Order: sequence, then structure tokens, then C-alpha cells
Amino acid sequence: MTKLKSKPILKRASHILSQEFSTPKDIAWAWVTLLMSQEEEKRDSEEKRYSRIAEFEAWILGLDLPRDSKNTQVHTVSPEAVKNAARNVFEWPHEYIFEAPASPNHPDTKVTYKDTITKPILDALKDANGSDDRAALMAILEGYAKQGKEPFANITTEGIEWKGSNWSEGDKYNLLTLKSLNNRLANLRKKELI
Repeated sequence: MTKLKSKPILKRASHILSQEFSTPKDIAWAWVTLLMSQEEEKRDSEEKRYSRIAEFEAWILGLDLPRDSKNTQVHTVSPEAVKNAARNVFEWPHEYIFEAPASPNHPDTKVTYKDTITKPILDALKDANGSDDRAALMAILEGYAKQGKEPFANITTEGIEWKGSNWSEGDKYNLLTLKSLNNRLANLRKKELI
């Protein structure tokens, strides 16, 4: 199976994971869809894909997360709560960057990114003179974290913790590891940002 690149499908999956509540089945589908689109050179069969979706759905249901009290007809839970629970158990897909249609090149146009970690990664690439040596980039990003630059929070044995775009006091941090950095670089390359 070729790597999934359909923008409407990726946008739909990203939208599901950014909603306040969604069904475990939809969250599992979006999770697997985005993960598979970000895994380099891995070609999984449809059968494996559906078994992963079923595995993740069963895992989500087993978490017994609080349901949406406003929707009693359908079992829905918070994708953010699933992401927090998955943090040290499963890999979570990184946020996709969907560029808005470019406005005419106005000199005051500022480039913004959907998530807070993209710009520091692009800055690290500049500081590394374009080298995509993962260990060197992680060292540069750790340097940014030590300087207290946003969106970084802490350096742990697992990687660098950073604040997502909707982060507020008390929320869990996202984790940047060598593996997730590798996936992010692949995504930036795909978007021709590097």
C-alpha cells in the first residue's frame, strides 16, 4: 500500500483529533491514518491498517475516559485526553501543517505555522547550516530549551517537552524525540518547507 498522501483525508483526520469530543472509532481511524502517512518508507496492508485501528479503538475504550455529557446518544471522548494517555504508550502523530492559500507577496506578510514546534525546528536547521543530522538538531533544540525559548518546557531523558498551540497551565506537554523529529522533518520535506 502506498503512503497515504490525500490532503482531504489528512485534513479530516487532523480535524477529528482537534475536536473537543469524538468517538473512539473515529479517533482510532484518525490516529492510524495520520501515523501511517508520517511513517517513512513503511507500506502497510489494508488488513494491518484495520487491525491497528481496531487495536487502538479497543485501547481507547479500555481507558474509560470521561464521556461528553452533552452527547448521551453516542459514546464520545476527548481526543486530547486520548493523546495524554497515549503519551508513554504509543506514538502519537504530529500535527499537520496545512498552508493557507498564499496572499500576494506583501512585504509585511508573516509566515505562521499551525503548531508551535515547526518554527524552532526550521530555526535549528538554519543554525545547523541545513544539515539534517538528527542528533545535532536535537542538541540545538535542547540549547533553545535551556535558553527558555518558547515553546519548550523541559528536557527529560525521553526527549524535549514542549507546549502545543492550545497549551494552558496544568496541561501535559508534547514530547519531541529523535523519532518524532524524524517524522516532522519528513513532513516538512513533503511540504517543501525544507
